[in-house]
Amino acid sequence: MSIKIVIVGSTGKLGTMLLNYTYKNSIKIYGITCYKNNKKLENQKKRYNINKSYVLSDIDDRKNFFNLLEKKINIIYFLDFGSYSLTYINHFLKFNKRSIIAVANKEIIIAGGHLLQLKIKKTKNIFIPLDSEHFSLLNSNINKDNVRKIFITASGGPFYFNKKINLNNVNSKLVLSHPKWKMGKNNLIDSSNFVNKILEIYELSYIYNIPLNKIDFLVSREAYIHSIIHYNDNTLSFNCFLNDMIITLSKPLSFFYEIKPMTMNQNYFHNYNLNIEKPIDKRFSIFNYRKQLFKLNHSEQIRLMIINNFAHKLYLSNKLQYSNIVKYIMSEIKRNSMTVNLNTFNSILRFISSLNKKYKTNV
Repeated sequence: MSIKIVIVGSTGKLGTMLLNYTYKNSIKIYGITCYKNNKKLENQKKRYNINKSYVLSDIDDRKNFFNLLEKKINIIYFLDFGSYSLTYINHFLKFNKRSIIAVANKEIIIAGGHLLQLKIKKTKNIFIPLDSEHFSLLNSNINKDNVRKIFITASGGPFYFNKKINLNNVNSKLVLSHPKWKMGKNNLIDSSNFVNKILEIYELSYIYNIPLNKIDFLVSREAYIHSIIHYNDNTLSFNCFLNDMIITLSKPLSFFYEIKPMTMNQNYFHNYNLNIEKPIDKRFSIFNYRKQLFKLNHSEQIRLMIINNFAHKLYLSNKLQYSNIVKYIMSEIKRNSMTVNLNTFNSILRFISSLNKKYKTNV
């Protein structure tokens, strides 16, 4: 049987990493997409001998991609950015059952909410979250009734372990310089002020159907511990693995191919990898809003996601101070606190479209 694998967002860092891995392991990719980077997409198509490619900013290509989603696809990766891909998942679910849906796009997960997860289960598809924190919980026996608390971890970004830095005076070079990873500017900003952990907590709540009040985060500098589960029977489960995205990206492939295990370096059993701490640092304003953030409903979470993206633009264009990003987000949410009933994918997309127009974003 020919396994059909489609990658949405193949020209990004994760897509490039996945294509290199599949090529080295003689795994054939059926289709790839980008939004605008058609030059790199065409190079990928030729280099890896891929049958189908689509530039999704092109109307005709987008129509053809919708047609592709009506065929049987065994694995579909969403490695792109933005909630519009919710339309692609929705279309895919109308025609595909018992497929693997692998997602690294947090906008899709938050925008789709419980509705997306319910539809995936009803169509007997398998959902694989690719972010390390959510992926680390994949093999755990967790539900809203058997856990007391779930903690995901943060590495601390560029500032947490530099206590002498005054966040009122940091420049963009420091903000955009993560000590461990290379990421896009939006992710770097979110990592530096811990907004990314709030968004990941929302994701976890939807993926595993866990109430927000049972989720929190801790700081683990070495990023070896990805999550900790505190069960109701007072046992603890520490979920650890090498901080290598190939571990998560290769998991969907393991349903159809034999994946070679990675060699474990003995250094990863040293105590410093297991150091964790509760984040208590008055420099980060996100901690002042923790209670409010954990009470936001679905439409308010989407507002936060889009307003946060707009705040990035303001900051990067020197129209908003770094130390005021979180305060600005919370004031905008409070100013527009009306709850919106989001019970269909179309209502979600209309709501997102209205917010994108208002804040001139594309999330």
